[in-house]
Amino acid sequence: MNDPGTAVDSQPSLYMRLGGYDAIYKFAAAALRIAMAHPYIGHIWSHMSEPTFMKEHINFVDYLSAQWGGNVLYRGRDMVTAHRGMGLTDVHWKAMFECLEACYNDFGIPQDVRVEINATFERFKPAVIGSPTYLDVVLVHPEMDITKRMKSVGVIWPKP
Repeated sequence: MNDPGTAVDSQPSLYMRLGGYDAIYKFAAAALRIAMAHPYIGHIWSHMSEPTFMKEHINFVDYLSAQWGGNVLYRGRDMVTAHRGMGLTDVHWKAMFECLEACYNDFGIPQDVRVEINATFERFKPAVIGSPTYLDVVLVHPEMDITKRMKSVGVIWPKP
């Protein structure tokens, strides 16, 4: 009797089906360029230096490569730490998927692969969306020592 998981297990990884590291490098660069021009999320990069952006791009490539089955070590921060204090909302989340959709079209990504890629992002929504901005927490809590984390004034995110 065949194992139901055999067909899926024998399929090449998403990493390989997308063309490996170089293809993901180009895809990530295009996605970031589109996102930088988006009216709802472009501001995220408005005060980012070139070296910081380059580091973010490589981390994004490594992250995607590792998530999609590549033999790549992601050395960046976990999703909660990377997004805590950014104040990202469902509007930002939807905008990111609009940018990905434009990128999929530009790269000719088939619909079934788009669904698979989106699913890898969707599982991280609770870690990315919902944190108050660090600035808002500091302004609401003038007694806060800004060298301490938000939890020092009772702001815990993600909520347990």
